[in-house]
Formats: sequence, C-alpha cells, structure tokens
Amino acid sequence: MGACALVECPHCHREFVVSPSMLGLGVELHCPFCDSYFPEDRSPKIQKG
Repeated sequence: MGACALVECPHCHREFVVSPSMLGLGVELHCPFCDSYFPEDRSPKIQKG
C-alpha cells in the first residue's frame, strides 16, 4: 500500500486522505465532504503515515 497523509478540514473538521507528495507544494487542499479549498497551513491537523 502506498503512503498517505490524513488531513483535517478547518471548515467541517472531518478528516480525509491525501497523497503526501501534495504537502509542502503550496497547493490548496480540497475537502471532499464540504467541497471547500484551503491552504495546508490552515488545517488543524495533518498526520503523515
């Protein structure tokens, strides 16, 4: 299984999985639950696994 990172949305506070290669690039992350976009530094929790 490939590596993944768990990200918490700052708007709805639900967690979703992203590729760790997306982190640190300055791209906005997309929450699939509330359909919002936000910069990585606004996430309350990012757990790399």
